[in-house]
Amino acid sequence: MRSLRCGLAAGLICFGSAQAQSPDPVSEEEDLRLAPVEVAGLRPVPTNELAGSVTVLDMSDLLIRDQPYLADQLRAVPGLAVSRSGAVGGLTQVRIRGSEANHTLVLLDGIEVSDPTTGETDFGLLSGLYPARVEVARGEQSALFGSDAIGGVIQIVSAQEAGLRGLIEVGTYGTHRTDLTVGHDLENGYVGLTLARSRTEGVDTSGRGGEKDGGEASSLLATGTIGVGGGWQLNGLLRYADDRTGNDSDRDFDGRLDDTNEEAHTQQWTAGAALRGRQAGLDHQLRLAWSEIERTLLDTDIQTGETLGERVKWTYSPSHQFDLAGGQVRMTGLVDWEKETYQRIGEASFFGDPNQAQAFETLGLSAEAHFSRDRWTLTGSVRQDDNRGRFEDATSWRVGTAWRTGRTGKLRASAGAGVKNPTFTELFGFFPGSFIGNPDLLPERSTSWEVGLDQTLGATHWSVTYFEASLEDEIFTAFNPDFTSTARNRTGQSDRSGVEASGSLSLNEQLALGASLSVIESRDDQGDAEIRVPEWTGSLQLSWTAAHQDGWRAGFAADYVGHQDDLDFGTFRRVELDAYWLVSATLDIPVTERLSVTVRGNNLLNQDVTDVFGYHQPGRALLFGLRAR
Repeated sequence: MRSLRCGLAAGLICFGSAQAQSPDPVSEEEDLRLAPVEVAGLRPVPTNELAGSVTVLDMSDLLIRDQPYLADQLRAVPGLAVSRSGAVGGLTQVRIRGSEANHTLVLLDGIEVSDPTTGETDFGLLSGLYPARVEVARGEQSALFGSDAIGGVIQIVSAQEAGLRGLIEVGTYGTHRTDLTVGHDLENGYVGLTLARSRTEGVDTSGRGGEKDGGEASSLLATGTIGVGGGWQLNGLLRYADDRTGNDSDRDFDGRLDDTNEEAHTQQWTAGAALRGRQAGLDHQLRLAWSEIERTLLDTDIQTGETLGERVKWTYSPSHQFDLAGGQVRMTGLVDWEKETYQRIGEASFFGDPNQAQAFETLGLSAEAHFSRDRWTLTGSVRQDDNRGRFEDATSWRVGTAWRTGRTGKLRASAGAGVKNPTFTELFGFFPGSFIGNPDLLPERSTSWEVGLDQTLGATHWSVTYFEASLEDEIFTAFNPDFTSTARNRTGQSDRSGVEASGSLSLNEQLALGASLSVIESRDDQGDAEIRVPEWTGSLQLSWTAAHQDGWRAGFAADYVGHQDDLDFGTFRRVELDAYWLVSATLDIPVTERLSVTVRGNNLLNQDVTDVFGYHQPGRALLFGLRAR
């Protein structure tokens, strides 16, 4: 794992890793320090010029856990907490630095993949992606991304590898997994297609010994890159995901899940195109993106509700680079327009009619300046959002600086402010007898700052960061005496602070060790700990590759999640969830030049894992497969 640091929120990000080119040639030894990070700004930024907190997981890091769902891979990243509601493939949330799940923006090759209805990304839908790398920027990122990024940004970069790859895997809990990827290099580009399908019988989510709550997921991902002449490049992406997951609910409001026969069916389409090239002394990027997600709730195969969210977005970003005062300046602008629509469909009842349709529009204008001279880098960005009268117009900003103490060390600091608009669900959501939206909600406003130190000494690299953040007008769920709930703004200030540390050590050419540790305190305006935010999290991972036999590989990971608070929604009391260790291991054994036997173990200590109160998760699992390379 490469723990990196970046200072600017990312904006328009190039499709595919092929576009993330370093501005200057570098040697193999310098590559780790200078390799550009796409999520760091409106244009990729070399690692040694970054001023904020970023972690990059490359393919070798991802193979250590070799998990089909991205959320399980992210446990290696400091400052992140994962909350899964029961079954594998069920609702899975990621919180960065104690913020809420809808404070994290998630991009797939530059395209936002969150649900417009809830404003957050369900990581239970993110499987079968086979990314080349994952970049995680922690901290305030609204200055270029606007709303949805006050906690951080996660960028998933698709692999562009020619050839045929595949995996067939079976194992505990009736699990079946099949992945197939084919890529082809063109004379002036690349095309690739990935098909993935998985199924599991799961466990009884309620823990009452009832029927198992399983799930099945299918996905398609097509990517392409082609040169269109004159130095211009066109990139495209199309993804479809279909997920069915069984779940249980607390129907009698006694604080325990009942063994019900409920199911959530989710379908998501994501498509986009990006055009990049140089003209009139400027570097131009133009992007069009579209996403649609439909969620259907069923009870004993009878539809009980449906939501439909759609996002359309176009973005244009020009950039110019020039020399000034013995250094180099890059000035970049951004114009983006976004429209999100929401539709709720359901049967009217005694409690009211849930059927409705709503829409938001936002026009954002951003500017970014990046100056680098000798050992010093200074960055700054500002954004103005015109919310078309739905909310007050908002201004976000971020500044950062980095001082390179030598060829292998760096001191850095950054600060920023941003906003998070209420979601459709918070404003207009209506679930008869359960939740009633609040159209008078105010946007949440956040400010944060951080300082950090990065150091490389021989075969070791380590980083440490201290951060503080405050949130005003925090949106929370308020419970009424009639067992209904609604969304409200807190009247005071919510505070978050913590320390993140990470390190890596290359023991030799075959063995590599990595570790991370985070201590985070996140409290609301009453001084109570925010729910589902463990104070302590950490990870330890070890990877091994054979020296003289190609294809032999092994990985070991131990991820720790400390005690965390949650709410018993039946009795409205606060409860404490137990700490747990998730220990996993992977092994590839080559049988031919292109075929390997795989062995994978999850939760090897058979821990009782609960991320959300009342929701039980699977225990120990063993899986065996064949991998085509």
